[in-house]
Amino acid sequence: MSIFTNASAKATIKVTTKVTIISLVSAILFSFQLNTARAATSPEDKIKTAIIFKLTKFISWPKKTQSLTICVLGEGSINNELHKINRKNTMGRRLSVTHRNANSPFEKLCDALFIHNIDNVTVKSVLKRLEGKPVLTISDIRSFVDYGGMIGLKRSGKKINFSINNTSATNANLNINSKLLKLAKTVK
Repeated sequence: MSIFTNASAKATIKVTTKVTIISLVSAILFSFQLNTARAATSPEDKIKTAIIFKLTKFISWPKKTQSLTICVLGEGSINNELHKINRKNTMGRRLSVTHRNANSPFEKLCDALFIHNIDNVTVKSVLKRLEGKPVLTISDIRSFVDYGGMIGLKRSGKKINFSINNTSATNANLNINSKLLKLAKTVK
């Protein structure tokens, strides 16, 4: 009787182990699919990235260096798309795209700062620290230019429009080309 019970217990352990392994593999694959779906960029992310890249061609910074650093503050699928423009050239300068946290010394590290998926308190704090500093601030956060940000990207139907706070840019010693100002939906 004990041999039968022992064999039965071994069979149960083998089945249980197989079920556990299958469950674990399934959970890993499901998690991978979710992460892949989250990481996938949308057409909107691609358009915003193209706009950010093009914007660099219409801004004059007080000091011209060989590279132009675009810092990214915030997490989201657009980060993958923004890193695709890393090392591209714009107006004779090589782009460098880097991710930063809210406490970074942006004025020392960045020529432009793209902010997204960040709470309004942090946005206002970062903009206050950058007030008068030659860092172009860009965001897709609602009311960004009202907070003192320089360029706000906004979805309108199937289009991405932008608003410009030229006063903030001028105070930061940045010059926005008049062609870009004419393309903006609103200019402050």
